[in-house]
Amino acid sequence: MMATHLAPIRLASRDFLARWQSRERESATRGRQIEAVLALFICGLVVLVAWLGDERIAYAMRDLPETLRRPLLQITKLGESGWIFALAIAVLGGALFARHRGLGLRLDAALGVLAGRAFFIVAVNAASGLLSLVVKTVVGRARPRLLDMVGPFHFDLFSVKSALLSFPSGHAVTALTTATALAFLAPRGGWPAFVLALLICISRVATGAHYPSDVIGGMALGFATTIFARRAFADRGIVFRSGPSGIVLRGAGMVGPALRKIAARWSTKPVRSPE
Repeated sequence: MMATHLAPIRLASRDFLARWQSRERESATRGRQIEAVLALFICGLVVLVAWLGDERIAYAMRDLPETLRRPLLQITKLGESGWIFALAIAVLGGALFARHRGLGLRLDAALGVLAGRAFFIVAVNAASGLLSLVVKTVVGRARPRLLDMVGPFHFDLFSVKSALLSFPSGHAVTALTTATALAFLAPRGGWPAFVLALLICISRVATGAHYPSDVIGGMALGFATTIFARRAFADRGIVFRSGPSGIVLRGAGMVGPALRKIAARWSTKPVRSPE
C-alpha cells in the first residue's frame, strides 16, 4: 500500500534526475561577466552601508514607538522558511498524487507543471537557506543587541551561537528567494511578493534583529541564488527553458485554467448519501 502511494514521488524523482544529468546549453559568458560586476557592486554596497549606517540606524531603532514595533514583529514572522516549505511541499505532493487519476492528459500535464514549480520553490529556498547558514557560521557577526558591548563590527569566526549569527539575515534571504521565484513563476504576483519581502526586510532592522547591511546581504544572496538556480533549471529544460529571447517559463498559461477546471469538477461531483 505504501509503495503505491510513493510511486508518483519515485517516478517524478527519476524524471528529474534524468533531466538534471542532461544539459541543453551552456550559459552565456557575457551574462556571467555582468553578474560578476553586479556581485562586486553589491559587496561594495554592503561594506558602505555597514560603515556609514549600521551603528546609527541600530541605535535609532531602539527608540521606535511600540505602536510600530508590534505590527513589525508580526510581519517578520512571514519571513520564516518553515511555512513556505510546508506550503510548497503540500502543493508538490498534492499535484503529484492527483496526476493519473482519470483527469485526462491535459490536466495531468498541467499538474506536472504545477509540481515542477512547487519543487523549484523548495529547491531554491533549500539552497539559499543552506548557503545563508554557512555564511552566518563562518562570519559570526554579533547582532545589534550586543552593540553596546562589542560594537557593530565584532566577528567571531565559525560561531554557532544565535547572538553571533547576524550576517546575513536569514529572513531576508528567504523573503527575496521566494519573491524572486514567484516573480519568475507567476509574474502577476511578483510585485506584491517583492513589496511583502521588503516589509519583512525592514522589520528585521526595525525590531533590532539585524543591521541594515545584514539585510542587504541577505537580499542579495536570496536573489542571486534564485537567478543561478533558474539558469541551471533552464539549461536542463526543467520548469524553464532557454529560448531565442532568453529564459522563459515552460507551460505558461496551463496551471490556472487546469486548477479552475479541477475545482469545478470537484464542486459538481455528486455526494453519496448514507444508506
